[in-house]
Amino acid sequence: MSAKKILIIEDDQALSMTLKNVLSVSGYDSQLANSGAEGIQKAYEYSPDLILCDINMSPIDGYQVYNILNDSSITNKIPFIYISGKSDLEDIRLGMELGVDDYIVKPFSNEEMLKSIKVRLAKYEKLMNAGKSDYQALVELSPNGIFLFDGDTIYEINKAFSEMVGVQPDDLKRMTLKDVVSESTYSVIQSKVFKCSAGLLKNFDEVIEVKTPNRSSDKFKLYVTTSQKYKGFTFLIGLLAPIEMTKSNEQFEYDRLVTILSEEKVDVTGELAVKLQKAFDFPAVRHISSQKAMPESLFSKREQEVLKLSCKGLPIKIIADELSISDRTVEKHRASLMEKTGSKNIVEVIIYALKNDLIDL
Repeated sequence: MSAKKILIIEDDQALSMTLKNVLSVSGYDSQLANSGAEGIQKAYEYSPDLILCDINMSPIDGYQVYNILNDSSITNKIPFIYISGKSDLEDIRLGMELGVDDYIVKPFSNEEMLKSIKVRLAKYEKLMNAGKSDYQALVELSPNGIFLFDGDTIYEINKAFSEMVGVQPDDLKRMTLKDVVSESTYSVIQSKVFKCSAGLLKNFDEVIEVKTPNRSSDKFKLYVTTSQKYKGFTFLIGLLAPIEMTKSNEQFEYDRLVTILSEEKVDVTGELAVKLQKAFDFPAVRHISSQKAMPESLFSKREQEVLKLSCKGLPIKIIADELSISDRTVEKHRASLMEKTGSKNIVEVIIYALKNDLIDL
């Protein structure tokens, strides 16, 4: 079991070295910070299990150090003990009212300090273990596959993941994400996983193919988000959710293509929309035809003009110039068209209009 890490924030270098030696003899690993500013920095870099902090420091005193660290979700759970020469009852009360875990008045005995550290660490560990127990129970009860990985190597899985992929926890010694998903899927998500690991992307989701025990490939929805940093590594949490079987594979591929075209702001012409329908065996028509056909009269004259120009593949700015209106107005008309047709984006609006003969190309 690795030694507990304690950060000492004290501008009296002789006292800080004494504290470091006492802690070392007692089996603790400690780091020194000679100012409030350095203490704040090391609290993030060192990730201590407990912080000992003086109050009378300049320009950043112990009160400011605590308040700054308490505002961060990364450091606000670390046990914090004041060591101070301020023995006035009001000073002690102020420190405790801020929310610190203990207040030790100088001069103090080594035994007093060590006892306080031991009690605070034990309390903190008990709280953390209780939280982990509840979290583990929730994870194990989840019907979705959940796994912890660093962008490559998989470290932990729940029961649902084990059943979906056919992998037991004992098989995880050298298993990577690439071993779980298909090659085509890995090439799609590789860059997004890397960005999450590097802190450039908070989360993403993607429809993926997972290798199953019978060596076939099943489709799942993958959700990935950043979890926590540990010794320079960023752990990621992955969640595999079964895809509803009400949609065909063609429908999923179509939806994905339409979403990509929309996100990349690709201007789709009416001709291309027709080709999309044919290529995917009219999945959009099946999707939209369940709605009641909408007569052209329910589109305003301006909406019809915007729709016709959109079908020609014209971008928003050119449509705005053609109709002598603002870009924002064009966007509002497009949003109205999407709402009236129940479409997710302008591509589906165009396909809807073609299906219901609302425009002539």
